Amino acid sequence: MQQVFTVASQFPTVIYTVLLAVVVIYWLVGMLGLIDLDFSGDVDVDIDADVDADASVGGLTGLLLTFGLTGVPFTLVISIIILVCWLISFYLQFYLLTWLPDGWLYYLAATAASFVVFLVSLPVTAILIRPLKGMFNSVETASSNNLVGKDATIATGSVTETFGQAKVFNDGAEILLDVRCDPQHRLSMGDKVLLIEYQQDSHTYIVAPFSG
Repeated sequence: MQQVFTVASQFPTVIYTVLLAVVVIYWLVGMLGLIDLDFSGDVDVDIDADVDADASVGGLTGLLLTFGLTGVPFTLVISIIILVCWLISFYLQFYLLTWLPDGWLYYLAATAASFVVFLVSLPVTAILIRPLKGMFNSVETASSNNLVGKDATIATGSVTETFGQAKVFNDGAEILLDVRCDPQHRLSMGDKVLLIEYQQDSHTYIVAPFSG
């Protein structure tokens, strides 16, 4: 175990160790209901039909689209990329970089390795998320107007105009939805609510207290 910590704390693996720690904290806090886990948006980009066909999508989004990292929530894609980066970097560090002498040669090789690790992680992640795409497409299909009128249970500590999630049963499956409510309503974890409106642009539901 001590060897694991030693390797994980060395450059460049330490970069991905820190990022992985942030990811783990994010998901743990999300499962406790303290933050809003985003399962709605993915990395797909809507391109207006009037935009010139030669226009390209740049930045991180363009890179993810190039490798087919779509159809799965953006936060999950990034989390898997970081996990894959950490695993590849860890074993690269353990089996190769450790044997290099400390100095400029080591840091030059380690810096180059960190970029290579990231690039390799993209196609690997694309393969890993492929089985998940159908599941999230099904959830997105269910997360629409056909759920309006159903009752749900608040899953986060509170619900506001910009934050909140609720659990709803649909065809025997429990679905976690992003929900919002008017300021006059005070909703907390465990409260029953009614889904009264679906906001397509933000993939969220407006909810109201429900006593039925």
